Amino acid sequence: MGERRRFRALSDAPSPITPLGPYTIEHRTSGARDPSRPRLALRLSITALVVAALFSVLLVRLWTLQVIEGPKLFSLAQQTTTRVVATPAPRGLICARGGCPKSAVSCVERSQVLAADTIDEVVTVSRSELSSDKVIVPHLAQLFGVPTTEIEDELEAEAEQYSPYAALPVAGIPPNLPAVDSEDIAEIAQHPEQFPGVSFSQATERCYPYDDLAAQTIGYVGAITAPEYKAYAKDGYQETDTQFGQSGLEAEYELALRGKAGSELVEVDPDGVPVKTLSVHLAVPGDDVVLNMDLGLEQTLQKALIAELNALHAGANKDDGVNADWAGAVVLDVQNGAVLAMDSYPTYDANDWVPVISQSTYDSLLNETGRPLNNYAVTGLQAPGSTFKLATATAALDDGLITPTSYIDDTGTYTIGTTTLHDADAGPLGEINVTTALAKSSDVFFYTLGGWFAENTEKYGQTPIQNMANSYGIGVPSGIDLSGALAGQVDSAKLRVEQHDEDPKAFPDEQWFPGDNVEMAFGQGETLTTPLEVANAYATFANGGTRYAPEMVAALLSPSGKVLERMKPRVEGHVKLPSGPGYQAMLAGFEGAVKPGGTAGADFGGFNFSTWNIAGKTGTATANANATTAPTAWFVAFGGPSNEKPQYVVAIEVDQAGYGADAAAPVARQVFDYLYLHAPERLHL
Repeated sequence: MGERRRFRALSDAPSPITPLGPYTIEHRTSGARDPSRPRLALRLSITALVVAALFSVLLVRLWTLQVIEGPKLFSLAQQTTTRVVATPAPRGLICARGGCPKSAVSCVERSQVLAADTIDEVVTVSRSELSSDKVIVPHLAQLFGVPTTEIEDELEAEAEQYSPYAALPVAGIPPNLPAVDSEDIAEIAQHPEQFPGVSFSQATERCYPYDDLAAQTIGYVGAITAPEYKAYAKDGYQETDTQFGQSGLEAEYELALRGKAGSELVEVDPDGVPVKTLSVHLAVPGDDVVLNMDLGLEQTLQKALIAELNALHAGANKDDGVNADWAGAVVLDVQNGAVLAMDSYPTYDANDWVPVISQSTYDSLLNETGRPLNNYAVTGLQAPGSTFKLATATAALDDGLITPTSYIDDTGTYTIGTTTLHDADAGPLGEINVTTALAKSSDVFFYTLGGWFAENTEKYGQTPIQNMANSYGIGVPSGIDLSGALAGQVDSAKLRVEQHDEDPKAFPDEQWFPGDNVEMAFGQGETLTTPLEVANAYATFANGGTRYAPEMVAALLSPSGKVLERMKPRVEGHVKLPSGPGYQAMLAGFEGAVKPGGTAGADFGGFNFSTWNIAGKTGTATANANATTAPTAWFVAFGGPSNEKPQYVVAIEVDQAGYGADAAAPVARQVFDYLYLHAPERLHL
């Protein structure tokens, strides 16, 4: 059939092609030249030249690629086959003035260390092995005695947190990961076939050996945020950094504490899966920070403050609004501004933030009474009450409004317009001078000074008291080296206008009246201060008029212990104090406040004044106009060994606690009892 089909197909073909005629050759005349030969030779020459040129270009290009651009192209090729994985540096230590140890630190061996990085053994697993071997996770779960889903969930979360070229931790970083011990490591090492891609490494983790001691001051670390990364990327930070100072000294000295990250050069396959480590650059630990803080003094201050608040809570009359929700306290060196102790109540365990604070714990801190995250020593803005009389008395004596022997009749009341004001603490004292007015905290005396200043603005100006308060550092930035510190404010006509413009409903009256000046003169109205501001103001008076910037840090040390920088006292300003008799009159008033008959005399009963001098001032400030809560309790005092310059100043503020003599002065007394027996430890640098 096939042949027949073929035959039929051929028979149907068109008629045959006509045969070609006979082939003939044309004979040229003998000796004639072929005109096509020169053209052919020319074409061959041109072709040869083109080929030669092309080869020349190719050779030049090859030379350029190998010699000129070789290193660059090699680098580009290397980048497509390698990846750089950053390794974080251990953070530096934060230590009290007793000094930082040169050996490794753990959270158990506390000594003077307030914050440290501990080194933990960590079990990690390769991403490529995880994707190719599905039995690794079950084997690890069995080894560590946890559900498989627990490890799977953690690895899924880590996949977004860690570099895509870094191994993922599966154990050794609590609280989310199981702990690792030597038996676990031995089991993995002896059975590599069950744990392919599983290895060991060391990781650093922040710890706070004293838990809640000075927690708000020391601060805490956390994962770097997007805005922080944008601001600090130029300093070598990575988006995956998990230790970035978020508050307190951890934030203030972040760049010094962080150190220099290391790196690993990792070879990867075409899919980007790590194959092997090519090189390692070790991380450099951060610098150590030595504080001016005395550890024993800090512990004493915290213990005294907590005991006082607990006593107030135990005996608080809720109907009278004595809640004592929070408190702040600070101790300074009068002669240089060094912060020797700082405490805030309520507090929290700084280790709650390691490695990541749970949402429930964070919500609890946000909603707890007293807001533990606040450092009230530097943020506790409240009316200062009678502690503000320092500024008013100084202004009155310095400007000549009164003299040390000027007397005012304290009848127990003061009337301005249709309003009658009463003495909050003292009652009728009769004819008194500035010394008695300070010792017994006569409000009438200072009402009168405020009224006289208001009546004589042409002579004394519009803001003599405000100017003096600012000179003392009240209402201006203190210059302290601590993240989150706030500046207070001093009531004035200008402030009233600003407040009204900002919030007309809350501040409907933008005018300034003589009565406002009277109220401001004894520390009420819209004047707000913090314990740090009050302490610094009295330190300035005590040392003769030099206002120093409070200094948390004494020095920065290298990891080997070399002193990199010593912090020198920083002068922020000077106060023009009254002349000799005026200054002595005020000093006698402050000394009288802690002696028998003074407002805090009972609190300092039995103190050895023969070998130590103490001078102080109580303060009781109304918290709101309707007096629905108890007043803010204040006390500030300075002193030291007799026949020496004053050395220490202590300021205490207790919110909604009542009289300063009752709720704040007892804390200061315990601090001075400690200082009397234990001078702050010498700086070990």
